[in-house]
Amino acid sequence: MNSYIENTYWISIAHLPKWHTERINRLIIEIIHENKLSWVDFFELEKNGWRELFAFTAKELTDLEDAKNDLPRIAFIAEQLQNEGFQIIPINSPDYPTVLKENLKIKSSPPILYIKGRRGLLQEDPVAIVGSRNAGQAALNFTDQVAKRLARELKVVVSGFAKGVDKQALDSTIEAHGKSIIVLPQGILTFNSGFKKYYEPIVNGNVLVLSTFFPKAGWDVGFAMARNAYIYGLAKEIYVAETDNKGGTWEGAMDGLQKQRKIYVREPEPKEVNSNLKLIEFGAIPVNNEGVLIDFKTTPAKNLFEEQLEKNELNESGTKYKNAPENVEEEIIELLKKENYTTREIILALKLDWDSRKLTSFLKKNPNIKVIAGKQTKYGLTNTVNLKLF
Repeated sequence: MNSYIENTYWISIAHLPKWHTERINRLIIEIIHENKLSWVDFFELEKNGWRELFAFTAKELTDLEDAKNDLPRIAFIAEQLQNEGFQIIPINSPDYPTVLKENLKIKSSPPILYIKGRRGLLQEDPVAIVGSRNAGQAALNFTDQVAKRLARELKVVVSGFAKGVDKQALDSTIEAHGKSIIVLPQGILTFNSGFKKYYEPIVNGNVLVLSTFFPKAGWDVGFAMARNAYIYGLAKEIYVAETDNKGGTWEGAMDGLQKQRKIYVREPEPKEVNSNLKLIEFGAIPVNNEGVLIDFKTTPAKNLFEEQLEKNELNESGTKYKNAPENVEEEIIELLKKENYTTREIILALKLDWDSRKLTSFLKKNPNIKVIAGKQTKYGLTNTVNLKLF
């Protein structure tokens, strides 16, 4: 089958409207691996055939019929991609990066990747450098030094294409004749100016441009947030130059810490205003301005919450949360005396083996603790704290 025809089907399935990534990936498994169907076979089925073979909802059947009717339009896009030298890598391809599947699993691994550049870069040793769009000079200097060191070590620097740390990571890597992957927050067909600017390193095999979004989709703030997960997912190690206590860099780092990934964070200078120290307290690994491990002098989470960690270790040996309500309440109150936290931050800081739902229920029932509404729900202390109510 002509590759652009095959790609037509992949594009159509990968961007089914309002389907979660996991649902799409499970459909791909059902079609290709469980039912041993080709895409042609699948799309030649009528609604009754789909209904017999797959447990589709009424909405899903409608979406698939719409996708089937839209195949001619998608075919033009697939042909354009092929003619202009873009490649499509589906999730079942041997060229699909293993590290991305390992980090994001079936739940979040993008069904297809759109790339331009040497695809072999996807199989090399990837390291992400991330940070604020409005990073200070210290963070940019750190990014420059780390990117150039990684280039000397023949590692691939993964970054987004935002101003600040992302752009510095890319430019420093290219300056050092290193290798880089640009992860776009937009469709790959809308990156024309970028392809012109980075034409030489792309042609030379040192830069690969990657997108997971519909090829003609323009930049979108939602895409920018989603793109951050793919940057973290493509990397074996992550260096954080600078972060606030919210936003894509913070969320990605916190998620990585929960999954016990290697997150290196620059130790901030004394007068800097950022949340780098907080990430270190939550378990990130402190590094100096060259990205080298340091003996951290400020009390990290390991010491701040040593008693709770010891309790959890005892719990694992068979006495799990014998006096949990009282002990956990005291630990949470002590933590919230410092500032307000989300449930995920509390779980990470106290090394709790509770899930977010259980902790949320516990917090809302506690009269010492109040809910603080916002983009992220946080929890803080009420004016009067009376322990041992539970």
